[in-house]
Amino acid sequence: MTVSGILSLFFRILSFGLLLRFNRTVFIPNACKLILWFLGIQIDNRIKDNLNLNNYFITFNHNSYLDGFVLMSLGVANARVLISYKLVHYIPATLIVLGIGGLYVPMKKHPKWRLHFFKRLSTKLTKEGMGFMGSSEGVHVYTHEINPFNRGVYHTAMLCKLPVYALFIHTPRKSNPMATFKPFKRGTVLIDCVGVFETKDWNLDDLDLHIEIIRQQYISKDIEIKARYGI
Repeated sequence: MTVSGILSLFFRILSFGLLLRFNRTVFIPNACKLILWFLGIQIDNRIKDNLNLNNYFITFNHNSYLDGFVLMSLGVANARVLISYKLVHYIPATLIVLGIGGLYVPMKKHPKWRLHFFKRLSTKLTKEGMGFMGSSEGVHVYTHEINPFNRGVYHTAMLCKLPVYALFIHTPRKSNPMATFKPFKRGTVLIDCVGVFETKDWNLDDLDLHIEIIRQQYISKDIEIKARYGI
């Protein structure tokens, strides 16, 4: 991670930002695939042809630190990646975030800073003509369930009129280190699409309802996957 991060940041600086797309679509995705391979993790990617589309809020359920590698391996070009500010002191991750032009989201314990961040994010995305990628669940204790969803990312998607591209990540329990670096067994991580949800007609009055509808789709997908794999 450290070597990949240093090189990606070097490419970005040396090219005055022109190699950001290369970092997002080629260098970091292949570095993440290599890291996962060393860890014994394979990816069953069922959304290969869909992420070439631009201007989406790409979201996902998040219950393992492996999710970051899985998502970066997809090579999404036109999306700003949102990372929790909680990880800003983890140097290997920070180097990669800087190398791909990711953004750190302030923690909930700093509401004014967090609100300011999301306001600036909406303006930035509209100006750049880009989408963004972030977890619906935000910072939480990892479990094998669907946790409550955050409002900020969906509010931003609504303001930018970005459709929600909902990804589902399933990591087998035996292969899920969650938030620790404990040993785990080799396995295959499934990544699939829950659905695509338009936000053009959303407003503040019904925002929470739309968020809950999407969350219920995740819960249904979670039940389906667990039943399929006998979990």
